[in-house]
Amino acid sequence: MSSLQNPKIAQLILAAGASNRMGEPKQLLPWKNTTLIDHAISQSLVMKEVSTYVVLGAYYDSIYRQISQLPVTVINNPDWERGMGSSIQVGIKAILKDIPTLDAALISLIDQPLIPATHYKDLITSFAKNNVPIVASDLGNRIGVPAIFSKRVFKELVELKEDYGARFIIKKYLKAIKTIPLTDQGIDIDTQEQYQKIVAIFSNQ
Repeated sequence: MSSLQNPKIAQLILAAGASNRMGEPKQLLPWKNTTLIDHAISQSLVMKEVSTYVVLGAYYDSIYRQISQLPVTVINNPDWERGMGSSIQVGIKAILKDIPTLDAALISLIDQPLIPATHYKDLITSFAKNNVPIVASDLGNRIGVPAIFSKRVFKELVELKEDYGARFIIKKYLKAIKTIPLTDQGIDIDTQEQYQKIVAIFSNQ
């Protein structure tokens, strides 16, 4: 399969959830000298060739105030309660309105702070080299996000069931995708216990 030279890619950071299991806005939790959402955005901004979009929903006003000065496009998902699929739909539609010639979207979450920017770059490099429908992260126990979705699957992303995440599409294309290992760094932070444990280990690194 032919490679793509300098593909046009936007990163879509999903940050619209209510963090019910955490008990407070996960997006604004301290991480090192910043917050989880600021950290996720900073990892994206390292990649100068990538446009950064952030989908907000729950706690929109307080989170928007936190990131409004950053060079990102903020998308409001008023239907965030319907699930992650609704945020992906809203996000992809907004990006395509801005960048109709987009080659791919890199979808990521704000609650995987151990992922280095180099992993995102590895995903992009693999996508450009292989020109496959999806390049996803091999998290050890599953294949998932962060992942790059080619324009070939954009229609399916905007037609996702509202309570389905991107893993539904990854599963569908499993035999045609490439993966990049991310076994120890793809940990999700969902509860206070997980958060405190990870902060204790990694906050000074």
